[in-house]
Amino acid sequence: MIDKEVGDKCTGCNMCGDLCPKGAIIYYKNEEGFEFPKVDYDKCIKCGLCIKKCPALNKNIYKKMSPEPYAAWAKDDEIRLKSTSGGIYYMLAEKFILDGGYIAGSVYSDDYKSAYHVIGNTLDDLKKIMGSKYFQSSAKGIYSKIKELLDNNERVLFCGTPCQSAALQSFLNKEYKNLVIIDFICRGINSPLAFRKHIEELEEKNNSKVKLVHLKNKKTGWQSLATYIEFENGNIYHEDKTTSPWIKGFVGGGGLYMRNSCHNCNFRGLPRISDITIGDFWGIKGMKDEDMFKGISSVMINSKKGKEMFEKIKENIIFERRNLDELLSGNPAVLYSPEKNKNRDVFFRTLKDKSFSEAVMINSDNRKSNIIKKILKKRKILSKIDIFKFIKYNFISKNVVRDKNVYLIPYKGTIIDLDKTARIYIKGKNLELCTNKLKKSKAEMHLRMEEKSEWHVNNGAQIFYNTVIEVKSKAILNTKFFSANGGTVIVCAKEINIGEDVMIGRNIIIYDSDFHQVFNREMEAINYPKPVNIEDHVWLTSNITVLKGVTIGRDSLITAQTLIRKSYPQKKVIAGKATGEVISECNGWSRKRIKNM
Repeated sequence: MIDKEVGDKCTGCNMCGDLCPKGAIIYYKNEEGFEFPKVDYDKCIKCGLCIKKCPALNKNIYKKMSPEPYAAWAKDDEIRLKSTSGGIYYMLAEKFILDGGYIAGSVYSDDYKSAYHVIGNTLDDLKKIMGSKYFQSSAKGIYSKIKELLDNNERVLFCGTPCQSAALQSFLNKEYKNLVIIDFICRGINSPLAFRKHIEELEEKNNSKVKLVHLKNKKTGWQSLATYIEFENGNIYHEDKTTSPWIKGFVGGGGLYMRNSCHNCNFRGLPRISDITIGDFWGIKGMKDEDMFKGISSVMINSKKGKEMFEKIKENIIFERRNLDELLSGNPAVLYSPEKNKNRDVFFRTLKDKSFSEAVMINSDNRKSNIIKKILKKRKILSKIDIFKFIKYNFISKNVVRDKNVYLIPYKGTIIDLDKTARIYIKGKNLELCTNKLKKSKAEMHLRMEEKSEWHVNNGAQIFYNTVIEVKSKAILNTKFFSANGGTVIVCAKEINIGEDVMIGRNIIIYDSDFHQVFNREMEAINYPKPVNIEDHVWLTSNITVLKGVTIGRDSLITAQTLIRKSYPQKKVIAGKATGEVISECNGWSRKRIKNM
């Protein structure tokens, strides 16, 4: 059953307990404070529902349309300043309540040491739900309660993590018109045990119980990521991202206490699984200092229901349509899971004997900023690639079949025209299209593949700007790592094979067909396509044409202005404006540039 199948993939969504018809699933907390399911096998009837419906084990979650991105914030400054971002969740939930609906979201426990999901229909309920909690909220029982309301034709607005949103849809097993789902840009879910230890340490230092917690408080501005806590004795704790151990361990420390499943999350990417996705609009450009202080929400409208809901609050918010590239560049968590901190497991062992702040300090001080560097590197790449094509061909389209963590990278200017039956198989390394452009250049690279054509990419490729690759109907293009410079044209009508470490210079044409028929006296075609084979480590320098039916042997070099219309053995230098002739032996060549004398 579920406790034997899910393992570390478990997101802690708590849905399986609501789903079990016999109430056979309870939860236990592991040593890190995260909940996992446990089956009472005396009650279990082995129906298998817990496995069939588990969102961590199945990817049959209904996805929405491509998002419409906005920057937005509440006109009411009081709401905006009390919210974690720009106050958009509050405005959506307030409108839902005023229209007679229910809201479901996370609230703190009375002692502020844990969190759980509740359902409410008053503005007081909303005030408890508003604001991010930044550690795992228990959702036990919430799915059944939501279904009961929906079945009674009540309207419900649910807000939760992407994995909780997926769990709700899997539990309901159908689309409800009276349900709107909001998720948020989630970096990862932190340990309730770690948060409890943090609060208990502060209570001990202040000799008083906590009476209010406000994470990401804006006393010193939205970007300060400050933690604000009030104690019963009147003491105030206020620390920003530079001094707060909680923020250091979560953001600055690269995720010291995230749930294991968050490091390989199945619920990131686009399209989203919710109707609306909200978050902070980190990295936004051209905004006033006042707005950067008060907070700006990013909003992705992902469905017709989401759009209708957003329309209802427009008169009470400031909003403007923004570019998805800009939103993603500041929020890599939309697409990428955070790397697991190498000290994560040690942190939890340290926490057994040390205070929370000591455990953070011990496991963060000697940690290099590898994760931050990787995120910055990804942001730099995101600014150069065509985000829509990247998402489409790597996460949505069936045209691309790729290894895990290997992608088709379409830099801006990539034009792709693929028949629905065409396939690109990518293994080993990324396939990069339209690379190496000059800044501000609008140069293009064209890729066209007709019906049932295939391109097998092994170990990646770098295709420069001003190149054309066409794979005709039922043809196969097989490539190992190669680079193709500007002006390259590769047209495959039958089969073209390009070996490992092949360098294709400027203005190279490679054809395996004449593309138009030539007949003999009996009107029979005499010029059928023939495969082209370019073996490993061949350098085609510039202004070269390679025609059908030829093989160029490995470690060879073709000089400029050469027409290749017959095969050549390995390790040759080939030159000539007509049929190439062997002019000398070739003892090797290198990609390294020739230095000046």
